[in-house]
Amino acid sequence: MKREEVRQLLNDQASRLFDDIVNSRVLGANNHIRMIGEIMLLTAEDESENGKSVLYKVRETARFFMETRGQQSRAVYHAIQYYIKGLGELENCGEEEIRARITERIGAYGVDAAKDMDTLVSYGVHISENMDTIMIFDYSSTVDRFVAELGRKRTIYIPESRALDGGRPFVKTALEAGHEVHFIPDTTMLVALKQCQAAFMGAETVYPDGTVFNTVGSDILAILCREIRIPLYVLTPMIKVDTRPVSGYIRLSPMPFDYGPRLAGAWEPELREQVDFKGIKLLEIAPEYIRALITERGIIPSSAFFHEAMEYARSLEGR
Repeated sequence: MKREEVRQLLNDQASRLFDDIVNSRVLGANNHIRMIGEIMLLTAEDESENGKSVLYKVRETARFFMETRGQQSRAVYHAIQYYIKGLGELENCGEEEIRARITERIGAYGVDAAKDMDTLVSYGVHISENMDTIMIFDYSSTVDRFVAELGRKRTIYIPESRALDGGRPFVKTALEAGHEVHFIPDTTMLVALKQCQAAFMGAETVYPDGTVFNTVGSDILAILCREIRIPLYVLTPMIKVDTRPVSGYIRLSPMPFDYGPRLAGAWEPELREQVDFKGIKLLEIAPEYIRALITERGIIPSSAFFHEAMEYARSLEGR
């Protein structure tokens, strides 16, 4: 089902969340997982819909996001699978049971994810205990939570990440946590990195070999970190692991994106129409550029990640 067809299935509140995701007005895989769950809850709670209609709309919403956002972020894919597990058994159930089961699955995922996030963030805070100056790059709700939990005042450099405006969302959290914030053009990352003891970023998806997928600019930061010997840490829950490449099934696409509205919104229309603004939104960072992945299972060097990733993937089957 196409984007607009799915959107038409949703009520006004749910369609606004839908638009925030597909138009990248809200960033971060964890935020998108939460919002997709909210869309499903709003559908389940809509008293104008009968049970069969609720099941249909929840399934179509799930299918759309698994085939779009979920192909670039395995966390989104896995979370949606968790949300809808067992819905096929509800075809002949009553309306209240259908609504209750959807609500229960989404709530259960939230409880498990919150525990994992608490553990992950505690590891990140521990490893940065003796760091006074760090850099964080491109918005990640996991990194944002890490910044909020750092405890004492730090100096934090935030590159603007102009292409997706991925730096600005960090600023409010960093200031509220009492940190000294430097918001800089992303073209000045090298100069700022020389003042830092480490850099931190999130991930859209992680392969078992330690390859990390994240938004544009992350590869530049990784190269700069290795060049001047600054450790780069990736904070990521294990749910973002994608084991498909182990069997040769798929490698992620670069995720095409039209940068025209962001880069040339103020241009004269006749000039803008003559320029191609198509680019990519997602790219890969090879494991040799990453000091360690900080997960709920520990601080794992990229070279040692494979075993943990495959064990975690097996554990998902029983959830």
